Amino acid sequence: MINRRAPAVALATLLALGALSGTALAATGDESREAAALSSSTISLTQAIKSAEQQTGGRAYDAGVDLSGGQTRIVVETNGPKGVETVAINAQTGAVISTTHGGEAD
Repeated sequence: MINRRAPAVALATLLALGALSGTALAATGDESREAAALSSSTISLTQAIKSAEQQTGGRAYDAGVDLSGGQTRIVVETNGPKGVETVAINAQTGAVISTTHGGEAD
């Protein structure tokens, strides 16, 4: 039997390991800033992914850090009952900032 959660769990694990290693895995200035912002946030990438999946009822297939607008956000893309949804989460409070519907899975 194929475990359908395995890709999402693998993605979350890889992203969490990258966050734990800080700037060690970052190759560029942007990636260094994103890794530093994620390591200083109060919620983990795994927690943000779980929150987005609960919010949308879908499965995460992509996640990353957005530093635009002077606020660190974790952006998670899910695919579920309503199709593709993008959830922006405040990295300091864990609050869902916005949910956008539409688009196509990568």
